[in-house]
Amino acid sequence: MPTSDVRPGRLVVLSDDECWDLLRTRPVGRVAWSGIQGASIVPMNFVVDGDAVLLRTTPYSLMARDCAGREVAFEVDEIDAEHHTGWSVMVRGRCEREERPADGPHPWATGTRTLGLRVTVRSITGRRVLSSAGAGS
Repeated sequence: MPTSDVRPGRLVVLSDDECWDLLRTRPVGRVAWSGIQGASIVPMNFVVDGDAVLLRTTPYSLMARDCAGREVAFEVDEIDAEHHTGWSVMVRGRCEREERPADGPHPWATGTRTLGLRVTVRSITGRRVLSSAGAGS
């Protein structure tokens, strides 16, 4: 079916458990914060550790300067543009520096990414758009 023939689907709020399960399925998300240059959003690979999201960056990055000790948001999603379906999960929490992180993601980008950032999750929310075929179920 061409995308122009796809009918709008139904929006469903996800439970906390569904959100955590989906969060763990993605290797990359986006961290968002408000800092000295205004609102910023950066894609990052990450891992989930208990009730936290672990990131790595360079100690001299804008994110390292702006995020440490502050509230941030982190979002992951999966989108199927052809069928107009997908989901999105967002966490909010306090970001703290870990100077010598024992755990965390293996950086995808080159460079010295020795600074760990731990976002301790205080809220998690998510939504899923079901296809029009699944909207009645």
